Amino acid sequence: MRRLHFLVGVALAVAPIVFLAGCRDRGSEAEPAPASPSVAADSPSPVGGGTPSTDSNPAATSTPRPLQFETGTTRGTIRHDGLERSYRLYVPTQAGEGSNLALVVALHGGLGSGDQLAETSRFEDLAEAEGFVIAFPDGVDRTWNAGACCGGAARTDIDDVGFLAALIEHLAATLPVNRERVFITGHSNGAMMTFRFACQRSEMVAAAAPVAGSLEIPVCTPATGVDLLTIHGDSDRNHPIEGGEGTRSISGVSYVSMEESMRRWTTGFACTSVPSTVVEGALTTTTWSGCAGGTTASLVVIAGADHPWPGGKMPARTTSLQGTPSQELDATRAVWEFFESR
Repeated sequence: MRRLHFLVGVALAVAPIVFLAGCRDRGSEAEPAPASPSVAADSPSPVGGGTPSTDSNPAATSTPRPLQFETGTTRGTIRHDGLERSYRLYVPTQAGEGSNLALVVALHGGLGSGDQLAETSRFEDLAEAEGFVIAFPDGVDRTWNAGACCGGAARTDIDDVGFLAALIEHLAATLPVNRERVFITGHSNGAMMTFRFACQRSEMVAAAAPVAGSLEIPVCTPATGVDLLTIHGDSDRNHPIEGGEGTRSISGVSYVSMEESMRRWTTGFACTSVPSTVVEGALTTTTWSGCAGGTTASLVVIAGADHPWPGGKMPARTTSLQGTPSQELDATRAVWEFFESR
């Protein structure tokens, strides 16, 4: 399995497996979404129950309190736009009061969940080994409102941009994380949401890494520069790289092509260079430099890769829906290495 060598200062990153790009009102073939945790809003609790570990109102007094948090895997909720929104969280055991850790937000695909993404990607193992915090939020109806897609979240115009911004603010206020090292990644519908958030709340993230998803808003209007690494298979039957509706897609959406996605991104981020392309085995990496704030944008195309998270471990029952994960690239490690290099 390949590990990307960073081209023109760009490194590949890691992210978790996620399920199908979108869904209408169809039943899910994926793992069921986790039940809403029975803890107070804004209060993570250890998986399996226990006393909430985070101060539910860290700004309640004028005297700063020491941070209180659990290491390992916990779950929590916050309220946003009248809805209780849930998330899974992993804090590495080396985290302490004086830590200054990176925060990664990882978005599942349509029909997926935060738990499913965490478990199939093994992202938490890497977070423990490398020392970063990772959050896996849950979408409404197991979907994200990424613009033109997907499912219930898009149909009812759920404010997922606002939810993710509120979640990042909450985690930054209650955990020992570095606000300058907040990153976002996602797969499929979660990749589309990653694109949207980076375009519309660019001031909140340093880099973005969408995998197997497109930019489904017509105009990207960032306030600041964001480094981009996006990964797509050239044989994706759920979300064709050339755009349109895939032969395996159940969303009913005609997707934007990756060529058009990169045009929208590089226009929005005012990239000035002629793109350079490097081919290494099955990987073709095209990089634009001279983007806003000195950032870069890279598209990695994997020859022969279908829709699943590259290098991921996928339940056999889902391969009929997405195909078999490509082993040409360990996308999880690639995404993290990209983030780490920022």
